[in-house]
Amino acid sequence: MNIKYANTSKTEGTQTLKNGDKYTGSFHDDKKHGKGTLVSLNGRTYVGEWLNDLPHGHGINTFPNGKTYEGDFIEGKPVGAGLWTYSDGRTYSGVWKNGQFINEDNQKEVPEYRIVTFIINFFVIGFMLSAVTLWVLILFGIVDY
Repeated sequence: MNIKYANTSKTEGTQTLKNGDKYTGSFHDDKKHGKGTLVSLNGRTYVGEWLNDLPHGHGINTFPNGKTYEGDFIEGKPVGAGLWTYSDGRTYSGVWKNGQFINEDNQKEVPEYRIVTFIINFFVIGFMLSAVTLWVLILFGIVDY
């Protein structure tokens, strides 16, 4: 990793990573720290705050397909409230909980989905058990079919 500092205090500069990604912004002790922009070779960018080489604080991730995510990060992981914006302008807001992005629509759909899945599984598994039981009874001659 190569850092070209823009000042003598070594607090601003550009770093080219081994994989070719390029970071431009603030540094502290040769680590990304403060505000900066990371541009990946695959077209992904992160513009925001950094701490100890990781996104930390508020930032915006832009993906090659035009989708963006804006929100807060702690030690490189998204946390709290955030907003996804798709290339066609649609937005999807919510909150990160246990590593999953949850919005109000998700919270409404999940219980309904679980109930429907339970009912379907109840009937499917019940039918399968009945069929296997009948087959075993026929196999051992307990029931004539």
